[in-house]
Amino acid sequence: MSFLIVGVYGFSSLRKSKASFTIHLIFSVLFLGIILTALGSAFYHLNPNNNTIVWDRIPMTIIFMAFTAITIAEFINPLLARNLLLPFLFLGIGSVLWWYYTEIKGHGDLRVYFFVQFYPMIFTPLIMVLYYTGESKFSFRYLGLILVWYIVAKIFEHFDLTIYAYTGISGHTLKHLAAAVSTLYFVLLFRKKYTCQNSSRTGMISSYSPKRYF
Repeated sequence: MSFLIVGVYGFSSLRKSKASFTIHLIFSVLFLGIILTALGSAFYHLNPNNNTIVWDRIPMTIIFMAFTAITIAEFINPLLARNLLLPFLFLGIGSVLWWYYTEIKGHGDLRVYFFVQFYPMIFTPLIMVLYYTGESKFSFRYLGLILVWYIVAKIFEHFDLTIYAYTGISGHTLKHLAAAVSTLYFVLLFRKKYTCQNSSRTGMISSYSPKRYF
């Protein structure tokens, strides 16, 4: 439910957007991934098995790949991010389909999926540090919070049983809440930087050269 609320909140923000087509497109894909994560997770938890988990994992790869594209757009070049978005999505979705295919064959191969899930957690901070400028300070703060909350979510997941033993609340439940908070910062980034009500007050949109946004 938390992912669904965040995703709908994100899509409602798009109506007030003054962002370029590229930024609007990438964030739309991201918000769609968040909503699909809510639906896919619910579908999987109703009947956990290797068939339903596919629909849990595919939306998450959409979020991972859109996150990478957003980082490239914010710190390097929006046009490059738009050109990479579709290959990124093919890679993410393909990693799950490849695992499912190999799982049917009796030797499920999760290596590509793990690459898709964890590589952005290394790749995006490198981009943020290497391409940091005063202009990107705002994006750096919000994308950094996204990474922090994602790490918290993985910690909750890792210590699932231990957390449950001490609190009576499963680490898996807390993982979902922390991950939802992580995605919420995407919405806050978009609303504060690219929507009408903030553009005149902060000057954030007008401060960027339109030649960079295709």
